[in-house]
Amino acid sequence: MRPTSTPRFSVICPTYNRSRLIAQTLDSVRAQSVTDWELLVVSDGCTDDTEDWVRAAAGQDPRIRLIRTERHGHPSGPRNRGLAESRGEFIAYLDHDDVWREDHLSALTTAFGSGADVVATGFELRDREGRVTSASRPLEMCWHPEIQALGAVFEPSRVAHRRGCAERVGGWRAGDGMEDWDLWLRLADAGARFATVLDRTAGLLDSVGTRRHHIAGRHHLRVAAFDDVRHAHAVLSELRSGRHTSALRAACARDTLAWLRRLAASREFVRPLGWHGDVEAELAEGWGEADGSWSDLVLVQRAGRFVLGLPLACATAGHAERITAMVRRLQPAQWALLDEIIAACGAPGAAAYVPAGSGPA
Repeated sequence: MRPTSTPRFSVICPTYNRSRLIAQTLDSVRAQSVTDWELLVVSDGCTDDTEDWVRAAAGQDPRIRLIRTERHGHPSGPRNRGLAESRGEFIAYLDHDDVWREDHLSALTTAFGSGADVVATGFELRDREGRVTSASRPLEMCWHPEIQALGAVFEPSRVAHRRGCAERVGGWRAGDGMEDWDLWLRLADAGARFATVLDRTAGLLDSVGTRRHHIAGRHHLRVAAFDDVRHAHAVLSELRSGRHTSALRAACARDTLAWLRRLAASREFVRPLGWHGDVEAELAEGWGEADGSWSDLVLVQRAGRFVLGLPLACATAGHAERITAMVRRLQPAQWALLDEIIAACGAPGAAAYVPAGSGPA
C-alpha cells in the first residue's frame, strides 16, 4: 500500500523502549478496514531495539514512519512532534502498549461525519495476557462540558480530532497531571464539538505499571481547613473510619442522579451515537461500584492552615480550583453531610470548602 499525499488519518504513537511488543500495536493499525492512514511512531529517545522493530514494519508498509526525538520523558513532546509532521485530515492517537480493533478508524470516520470535532470510542481494558478485565458502558460514554471538567475521561488511544484542533488551544502540555485530561478540557472550553461511539474499538493495557497509575496528585479538591492540626486529624480520622460510608454513598447517589438528570435535559449533553438508553437505569446498574469512604483524603499545610483535600490528577492549580468550586455547587447532599460530620467533631475554625483565593492546596 503506497502512502497518499494527504491521508485521511494521521495516527500518532509515542514510544519509549517498547522493543518487540510494539509490533502488536503497529499490526493493529495495519489491520484497519480504513486503509487511508499514515502512522507516525515517535521514538522518545529509545535506547533499546524499539526503533529497529519500527523500521522493520516501515520496510513492509510505507505508511509507517519512524520519527526520532531527544528524550522528553513525557508523551506530550513526542505527540507535538507528531502533530507537526502529520498530514491527515484527522489526528488519532495510539499509545504504544494499546491496540485497536480493525474497525476503529471506521467508527471514527462515521462519527466525524456527524460534524464532530473530537471523537472518543468505547474501550476494553486488558491485562498483559490479553484477558479483558473491564469494558466501557453507555453511561461512561456520555459527555458534557461539566463531565469533562470533573473527570479524566477518554484515554488518548480512544480519541481523534480534526486537524488543527490541538494546535489552536496550545497543543499537548507537559507537567503535572494527566495531559490528555488537560487537552480535552481546553478543547471543550474552546467550543469543540464532541461525539462518542459506543463500540469498544480500543484495547487498553490494564496494568499498575502504566504511566496513568503513577501520576502524583499534586493538586487537591479542598474539603475543609483548620487552624489547629489536632482538629484536622480528628476530622480526618472520623471521615476515614468507615462509620459514614453508607450515608456518604447515599448522598452521593442523590447528588449524582440530580446532576445527570439536569445534564441529560440540556442541549450540551452528548449520548453515544445511536444509543437511546435510559441514563438513570444505567446509573442504577453501576452504582454498586461507588466507594463513599473518603479513604483518599490527605492532610496538607497551606498558608498557616491545615487543609483536608482529595488528590486530583489535573494538570494545573486553576483546574483544581475549578473542580473544588463545581463540586460544592453540584453535590449539596454530600457537602451538607460533610458539614455535619465536621461540626460533630467540634472543630472550630473549620470550613467545608476553602474559598478561592486562599491558596491552592
